[in-house]
Amino acid sequence: MVTTDPAYFEAIPWCATLLADSEYIVVPSRFGRPNKDKRGELFTRTLATDNTITACIYQSRRPNHNDCANSCTNSGSSHPIVSEARAFLNTASGVNGFPGIAHGGFVASIIDEIMSFLINSNKQMTEAAVDPPTASSVPVTAPGSSVVTVELTIKYRRPVQTGDVLLLRTWIEKIKGRKIIVKATVEDSEKQILAEGLRFFISLKAGVKIPPVKRNSAKI
Repeated sequence: MVTTDPAYFEAIPWCATLLADSEYIVVPSRFGRPNKDKRGELFTRTLATDNTITACIYQSRRPNHNDCANSCTNSGSSHPIVSEARAFLNTASGVNGFPGIAHGGFVASIIDEIMSFLINSNKQMTEAAVDPPTASSVPVTAPGSSVVTVELTIKYRRPVQTGDVLLLRTWIEKIKGRKIIVKATVEDSEKQILAEGLRFFISLKAGVKIPPVKRNSAKI
């Protein structure tokens, strides 16, 4: 049975050690929670099965001002940001590429997902802020703006074994103007880096919306 209960990972010693770090808090995610509009179904439904990702929880690092000071090159950036997020997940044979080895496309997908989670965590924090940042100061949290991907690069370091618990980590490497650079790793219980990701985001100007996709009926 698929679970998002932290107790599953707290029973695993190396996971329990990381989960005990008070700098991080367990937070809700969309994993295993389908939406009516079918948004993100790869992770809300398709990969949330007994044969794919069987257990998953997310954590975010507590937001603070120092993280923004370290990441932002924009002058006057004083608002806190969620600088890092991580996820623990257990996989099964349904994500195999080779026997016992995860498909490369699956690895890229989980890296993409944890990075998006980090960006969305900041936008959600902004929505609840009493004094939200401006687009010129912290674009990753600017109200009324959309963040889009320009480039995603994946490096495969070692085979990602299925049937084992994986740790995904992602963090904001740099913010300059409307450019946001995010990095991520997939690690095993020995802290070996199995795969790495580098993603380049652009924060659209306030009020600029992503145009809807036009769906044309196929003509035969």
